[in-house]
Amino acid sequence: MTATYSDPLPAPVDHVGWRRLEHRLQGRLYLPDDDGYDVVRRAWNLRAQHRPAGVVVAENPDDVRRSVEFASGHGLGVAVMATGHGTGNPCDATGLLINTCRLRRTAVRAGSRTAVVSAGTRWQQVIDAAAPHGLAGLAGSSPSTGVVGSSLGGGFGWLGRKFGLASGSLTRAEVVTAGGELRYVSAEQEPELWWGLRGGTGNFGIVTGLGLRLQLVARVYAGNLYYPLGRAAEVLGFFADWTRGIPDDLTAAATFRSFPALPTIPHQLRGKSFVAVRGCWSGDPAEGAPVINRARRALGPATVDTFSTVPAAALAQVSMDPVDPLPALNHTDLLTDLTDETIATLVDLAGPSAHSPLVMVEVRQLGGALTSHPDELSPMAHSTARFTLNAIGSTPTRAQDHAVREHLTHLAREIRPHAAGATYLNFLDTDGTRPDRVAAAYSARDLRRLRRLKQHLDPTDIFRFNRNIPAPPTWNEESS
Repeated sequence: MTATYSDPLPAPVDHVGWRRLEHRLQGRLYLPDDDGYDVVRRAWNLRAQHRPAGVVVAENPDDVRRSVEFASGHGLGVAVMATGHGTGNPCDATGLLINTCRLRRTAVRAGSRTAVVSAGTRWQQVIDAAAPHGLAGLAGSSPSTGVVGSSLGGGFGWLGRKFGLASGSLTRAEVVTAGGELRYVSAEQEPELWWGLRGGTGNFGIVTGLGLRLQLVARVYAGNLYYPLGRAAEVLGFFADWTRGIPDDLTAAATFRSFPALPTIPHQLRGKSFVAVRGCWSGDPAEGAPVINRARRALGPATVDTFSTVPAAALAQVSMDPVDPLPALNHTDLLTDLTDETIATLVDLAGPSAHSPLVMVEVRQLGGALTSHPDELSPMAHSTARFTLNAIGSTPTRAQDHAVREHLTHLAREIRPHAAGATYLNFLDTDGTRPDRVAAAYSARDLRRLRRLKQHLDPTDIFRFNRNIPAPPTWNEESS
């Protein structure tokens, strides 16, 4: 038997109802006819077309609480957005979007190596506040992403194999639940919700504040070795063998990368395509150089070699992710291994003869501290996969949109025999609306536990505009 859900549309909220909400807020309410509505609903990924019944730009946690309480009382769903890098399920006219971009408090406590952040804090703020103390947070590849959103979905960056996922560094949280109640959550206080928050994304409430541990990392040895695209098979073959023996201090990736012909791109890379070995050594930088030298010796001089000792605060230079908003599509999988057959498939998909419209296909190494303990919630399903795969294409025009969609569909089909069957939650942008892909980010046992938690905290799925975990049906699913 298949469960079906047909939630009735909420009754329209009249003008008086909206204005009553507005009078209770310190922040601003925007309705579809208001000037500024299109600005405050716009996500960083321009493909995320939120079109909510209303947008609240919150000024403080009380605004978040009152907005959730209002939505719950009027049968509206609730979406939350700080930066909008991750798309999930865009908010439609049955929902209220809460924009937390103004909640950006950041406080670093150097003595305890911790930080406290608000719902709209970006990783760049944490990086800037922690660096003077020789500390670093577990940011992803782009410092312009939000700390809360990326951490609740896992958070996998260049310090990952040494220190783990950002979700594992969290110490406490302030959460507004579906009834508009503010709860304080930690391992000691509400441990079941605490378990589900760290990897369950926004399914259980809106996090208005987080505490997190910082790492004592001031300088790293990091960069890229760029080689001609025609050497892709050779570079990936070396990478597959090399990563079997490298220490956990190194988080490494092999990347097909095409750079636009823009003046902001270094001239050696501008308008060209490469295959690269990239990574970050987070231990003593002097010990990292010999490990990277093995790649230099095996592959010979790179076309461009950017590896050097740099401040941990400069790690964004490794990925060179775009800063300005753009529309993009992606596909992600976890790869069991990099066998000869897998490498051949990747070269066919992204090498010189593929004429790929994608800007990046990256294979990033797992293992080390990224390997979750069985009692922890893993947004990678406790998989034994050795690598993540993330393929991204920019879609600013209709023609590019068509080309990228077609190529990603082809890529997903061709890579399936080499995939582990699991996914990584934070990379599920394009597929974030697919229940099967979201479910594949969790083990079967953890998914059942998450659904029970959802049933307890949000049985009507108010928080559904996300990488959604629906509550189980009221009947016994397994016996039907």
